[in-house]
Amino acid sequence: MFKRALLTVLLGTFLFSCAPKRNADVCYTIAPALVDSIPQLQITMRLKADPSGTTSLSFPNEAWGETDLYHTLGEMQLLNVEGVVEKDMDSSRIILVYPKDTKELEFQYYLKQDIEGDISTRNVYRPVINNTYFHVFSHNLFMLPEHSEDYISIGMDWSEFPEPYTIHNSFGSGERKQLLKDMDKEKFGSAIFVGGDFRVLEGEINGNKISLATRGDWIPFKEEDVFKVLEQTLTYQRNFWDDHSQTYFTVTMQPFPQEMGSSFQGTGLTNSFATSVSNNDMTDIEQMVYLFNHELMHNWIGHTITTANEEEQYWFSEGFTEYYTFKNIAKNHINGLGSDFFINEINRTIRDLYGSPVMSAPNTEINYDNFWTNPDYSKLPYWRGALFAFYLDQTLQKNSKGKQSLDDVMHQIYADATKGQKVDHAYFIQVMEPFWKGDFEAFFLKHIVDGVPLDLYGLFDELGWEYSPMNDIYQLGFEFTEDRKAIKNVVEGSAAWEAGLKVGDSVFSRSIWQGSIDHQVELGILRNGEKMEFAYYPVTKAEVPQIKPAPTNGTELGF
Repeated sequence: MFKRALLTVLLGTFLFSCAPKRNADVCYTIAPALVDSIPQLQITMRLKADPSGTTSLSFPNEAWGETDLYHTLGEMQLLNVEGVVEKDMDSSRIILVYPKDTKELEFQYYLKQDIEGDISTRNVYRPVINNTYFHVFSHNLFMLPEHSEDYISIGMDWSEFPEPYTIHNSFGSGERKQLLKDMDKEKFGSAIFVGGDFRVLEGEINGNKISLATRGDWIPFKEEDVFKVLEQTLTYQRNFWDDHSQTYFTVTMQPFPQEMGSSFQGTGLTNSFATSVSNNDMTDIEQMVYLFNHELMHNWIGHTITTANEEEQYWFSEGFTEYYTFKNIAKNHINGLGSDFFINEINRTIRDLYGSPVMSAPNTEINYDNFWTNPDYSKLPYWRGALFAFYLDQTLQKNSKGKQSLDDVMHQIYADATKGQKVDHAYFIQVMEPFWKGDFEAFFLKHIVDGVPLDLYGLFDELGWEYSPMNDIYQLGFEFTEDRKAIKNVVEGSAAWEAGLKVGDSVFSRSIWQGSIDHQVELGILRNGEKMEFAYYPVTKAEVPQIKPAPTNGTELGF
């Protein structure tokens, strides 16, 4: 059943002031607003009316793992004609109904923050709008006409924001009036828009502009050092792909409070990527080195090199991105990191995969629902894909005596992608066949499609690398109830079991470094009315190979 709300609007007058309106198919004026003492964004859009008397605007109610995004919408009204506005949450459309002889529409809506409390990694994909700044992704900011072509010209007018209010986004910095000619609607829908007390650091690479927009007082590092990491990362990645075509690129970095542990999140976007980072002394710049390299690599793996089926090829879009993150950092010694870093990251990825309860799940189980709702499945394609890329890379180098590597395969995929080729399973197998000794299709189906773990012991033996066969891996040792307020079960013989946790214990406090074997799990437990505290290392021994940081291993890697 459609959840449809009808809003009757009155005829009103409005003087629209979007400078590039004669050149734009749709034009937006964005202004600050205060509605019932709540800071909001007022968006007024001007567009051609569909002659049928009905125009549909896309506005997703669910996106990027978030639901009920319509809660962020405030008042909506047509300004230049009488009509109705229909909110259709099931189809993710706002429908405008008006007289059929209408030529042009002026439509206004308000956007508000629906997050209560502090910003965290759990809610960074929802609009943040307050008296100090705003941080919004375009799919949750700009409604787009569905009847238009895939490429349209878009005008944006930010001139109603006061000086020195920063205006910064995926398409420019400090520009109060913007005109995006022949803009791909899909790329426009994947962008970041920030404003307020953001500071912008700027630089150039081969004459192309780069910038870092951030705000707040950073505890763990200086933003100038972070910008240097950004500069190094972009330079080396563009050199790898031999692609210095991007004339503008920006990174946004939003801080959020967190008492225990560190966390960060990023997403690759058009001309940009957006990050949110815990601002405490448990966060460090090495985490930013990883985050920047991973997300920037998505400029090529994910944007230029696209996949035919997003979830089905996450092993490539996320896993290969992960591997080339490690490789780019180590090969170019970004922030002083080299072969030891690479080996440590491969070892950690091995431990994470072997410790995953879904390690051997078939690729079909990495679907939209599992990926966005189950953390085990969310990380599986990263780990599985990264180790698959590592295995291919080392095998190609060994078999060719260093004359070929996975880099050659990636460059071929990139060249084909610029001609419109998408990556799917059949295409990847086809590209790999000339490089591989033996039946690559069978190898691919076994380890990617069916999910059978790779023979890393055999690989390390063939490479002549030193490794230890038995090692510690992460095991939390218990499972929370669905509301995460109590212990649902405890693994017999685990460190949690040995520490004394019991089924039915209520949890009133917790500190868990997910996936880390170097930090203790700390729990505050209520049992039979008595408060108790437990601490243990979430570790178990398993047959998991780990590469030793021997000098010969680093030499073989070429770092």
